[in-house]
Formats: sequence, structure tokens, C-alpha cells
Amino acid sequence: MSQFTDLDMLYDYEKDAASAAMGYMTLATRAHHGDLRQIYLRLANEATNAHSKVSKLINQSGGIA
Repeated sequence: MSQFTDLDMLYDYEKDAASAAMGYMTLATRAHHGDLRQIYLRLANEATNAHSKVSKLINQSGGIA
């Protein structure tokens, strides 16, 4: 049975946040409706902010982000 550390979980969250940001940005470029595009851009921005915060936590925990 493997044991995951806090750093392992932070790396996983960082990966997910980066994937979400890329996905939302891709959807924003494909959206033809302006309001929908703005929603996707806002979601991409929030995912980017989450990625930035978790990257700082990784660095503080001794990892490499």
C-alpha cells in the first residue's frame, strides 16, 4: 500500500489546476457567444490563480514547482 505525502497531493492539484486553465482557455477560444466566452475566461483566470497559489505551497514545502 503506497502512502501519499502532502507534497504528492500538491503536485496532483497543481497538475489539475494547470489542465483546467488550459481547458477553459481552449473553450473560450471556441465559444462564439460573447457572454459564454467571458465565463470561460473567468474560469481560466480562477484556475490560473489556484495554480499560482499551489505552486507557492509546493515551493514552501521543499518541492519544485
